[in-house]
Amino acid sequence: MLLKLESIQNKQIRRFFEHSIYIAIILILIPAFLYFELCVVLPAVEEQWSLAFFIHIFSASFLLMNIMGNMIYGMFTNTTIKGRNLEGYNKDNWTLCTVCECLRPPRSWHCNTCDICVLKRDHHCTFFACCVGYYNQRYFMWFTFYIFVAMVYALYFNIKFLSMFITWNHGLVLIKFIFPLASFVLDFNDESIYVFLVVLNVIVGIFTGFLFFYHLNNILKGRVVPEASTYTKDFVHNKGWKLNLIEVFGLRWYLTWASPFIYSKLPGNGIEWPNEDKCK
Repeated sequence: MLLKLESIQNKQIRRFFEHSIYIAIILILIPAFLYFELCVVLPAVEEQWSLAFFIHIFSASFLLMNIMGNMIYGMFTNTTIKGRNLEGYNKDNWTLCTVCECLRPPRSWHCNTCDICVLKRDHHCTFFACCVGYYNQRYFMWFTFYIFVAMVYALYFNIKFLSMFITWNHGLVLIKFIFPLASFVLDFNDESIYVFLVVLNVIVGIFTGFLFFYHLNNILKGRVVPEASTYTKDFVHNKGWKLNLIEVFGLRWYLTWASPFIYSKLPGNGIEWPNEDKCK
C-alpha cells in the first residue's frame, strides 16, 4: 500500500512539473509573439491608425481569444469518469480497468499520466495538461486550428517585414535560417532575433497544422487515435461525416468556430454507444 501511494505521489509530481513547463512556454511564447507581431511587425508594414491597421488588430484579437479560450475550456472541462454515475447502464460491452478497479464504458481508456479512465479518450495533450476526450475534443480542435491560422497569417507579414532590412551577405544569412538557435546565441542582434521568431513561426505552424488535419481526418471517420489501427470501412462508430462532426462539436457544430463560449450540446454522454444509429 505504501509503495502504491508513493508511486501515485511521484507520478503526480512528475506530471505537475512536466505540464508546468509546457504551459509556461505557452503563456510566455504567446504574449511575446503577439508583442512582436503587433508592436514591431505591424507598424512597419502598415500605416499606423489606418483602417487596415485596425482590421489587423481586430483579427489578432479574435485569434487570441479563440486560442486562449479554447485552451482554458479544454483544460478545465472534465471528460473523465470521475464524478459520473456509471450505474444503471447496460454493461455488456464494458471492460474492467485494473488500475481504477471499476468497469469502464466502451471507447474509454485509462491514461497513465492522468491516472484515470477517460471517456472516448483520443490522446493525452501536454499543453492542456489533461486528456482529450469526449467532452473537450471540440476545444482541442479549435485550439490547434486557430494557432495554425495565426501562424500562417503572421508568416505573410513576417516575410514582408524581414525583406525590408535583412542582408543577403553572400548567402550567409541562410545559416541563420538553418541554425536559428545557434545564430541567436552566437550573433545576438535584431536580425537574429527576427529570423529566430520567423523560423519558430514556421515550425509551430507546421506542427499545429499537422495536428489539426490529422485529428480532423479521424473525426470525419468517426474514430479516435486508439481505434485507428483497427479501423475498417464498416467501422461501427462511423455515422457519416456530418453526424461524426456533431458527435465532437455538438448540435450547433457550424457555430463553434466563432467562439469557445458558444454552447453546443453534444448528442450523447460519452458512456452509451448504440450501434443502431450508424448511417449506411
